[in-house]
Amino acid sequence: MRVLRDAVVPVLSAYLVLAGVVLYAARHPDAGRPIASEVPIRQRLELIAVTIGGGYPCFLLIVLVFHVWLVGDRGAMHSAVRGGTFLAVVAAAAFTLLSIAGSRRAR
Repeated sequence: MRVLRDAVVPVLSAYLVLAGVVLYAARHPDAGRPIASEVPIRQRLELIAVTIGGGYPCFLLIVLVFHVWLVGDRGAMHSAVRGGTFLAVVAAAAFTLLSIAGSRRAR
C-alpha cells in the first residue's frame, strides 16, 4: 500500500498533467507561438505577475498534497514556503529585468 501512495499516485498524477498538456497543445497548435508584433512592457509585466501569482500557489498545493498529505512530511510545507518564496522573487526579478531590457533593445 505504501508503494501505491508514495510512488504510483505522484507518477500517475504527473503523467495525467503531462497528457493534458500534450492534448491541449495538439488542439491549439498556435497557442505557444510568439506574437509577431512588439508586446508593450505593461502587458509583459502583467503576464509575469499572473504567471507567478498562479504558479506559486499551485506549487504550494502540490507540496501540500504530495509531501504533507500523502507522505506525511510536516516540515515540507515550511521549507516550500521559504524556498518557493525565494525562487518566486528571483524569477520575478529576472523576468522583469529581461523584459525591460528586451523592450529597450527592440526600440
